[in-house]
Amino acid sequence: QDQWPFELRRARVIPAVDYVQAQRARGRLIQEVRKSFTVDAFIGNATDWEKVCVGNLVGMPVMIVPVGFAPLENPPSSGTRRRRAITTGIYAPPRHDHIALALAMAYQSATDHHKQRPPIDDLGPHESVVHSLSDTYPSVQMPA
Repeated sequence: QDQWPFELRRARVIPAVDYVQAQRARGRLIQEVRKSFTVDAFIGNATDWEKVCVGNLVGMPVMIVPVGFAPLENPPSSGTRRRRAITTGIYAPPRHDHIALALAMAYQSATDHHKQRPPIDDLGPHESVVHSLSDTYPSVQMPA
C-alpha cells in the first residue's frame, strides 16, 4: 500500500510555527555537523534508510556505490543463482559534493562492482520480467 497519500495529507496540518521551529532546529543541527566533521569523508551504511535520511536532513552529500552481491536470505526451495545487491555510502561534509564524487569515481575505477549484473534468468514461480514500460504502466504509449 502506498504511504505517500497519507503522509501528504498529514503534512498539510502541520502548523507554520512548528515548521519554522523545526527548520531552526535543522539549521542548528547542520552547524553542529559542520563543526564536528573532522575528516574529508567517511564510508558508511547505505542500506539503513534512516541513516541515509539523516545525512539528507543536514545536507551531507552521499554517493551510494555497489560493493558486490550476497546470496538471498530466503531463497526459493528450487535453488537460485539470484543474489541481492550490497551497497555502501561515501559521505562527505555539507557543501563538499565534489569529494564524494571524486572518491566514488576512484572507487569505481579500481573495482568492477558497478559493471556486474545479477542474473535475471532464474526467476521464482510468482515472478515475471517486465519487458517494457507499457507492461508496467499501460497508459504509457511507447514510440514506434
